[in-house]
Amino acid sequence: MYFEWKDEYKLGVEEIDLQHKKLLGIGRKLMTLIRTTDILDKSEEVSEILNQLRNYTIEHFSKEEQFMQEKGYPDLTSHAMEHEYLRRKMRQIDDLDIHNQDTIIKLVSFVSDWISQHILISDMKFRNYILSPREK
Repeated sequence: MYFEWKDEYKLGVEEIDLQHKKLLGIGRKLMTLIRTTDILDKSEEVSEILNQLRNYTIEHFSKEEQFMQEKGYPDLTSHAMEHEYLRRKMRQIDDLDIHNQDTIIKLVSFVSDWISQHILISDMKFRNYILSPREK
């Protein structure tokens, strides 16, 4: 299932975990809408939720990067580059044909897969960093 929260996504940083859950919730709402209704009948609602997904993704990435900076995360630059890749993809939302259900489903599926993999790989590296004992 797309945009489904799984316990394996849990970083143990409440603020980030809550942001991930909210992000996945927005995506799940969008995927449910485009899979269960004719997109032509709901294009305004689809557009609104796509914008929510884009805006919250960008907001979350900024907050996550700020948190990583505060914690002195040494891989912040490469992590932020991954974020920038999805930011660029999300900015393309305005150029999409909102009436083409296949295009929207492909984008939303891509974003869901990307977010899941990013949490499981890159965000988990950060979790391991903040949980590892460091000399002060």
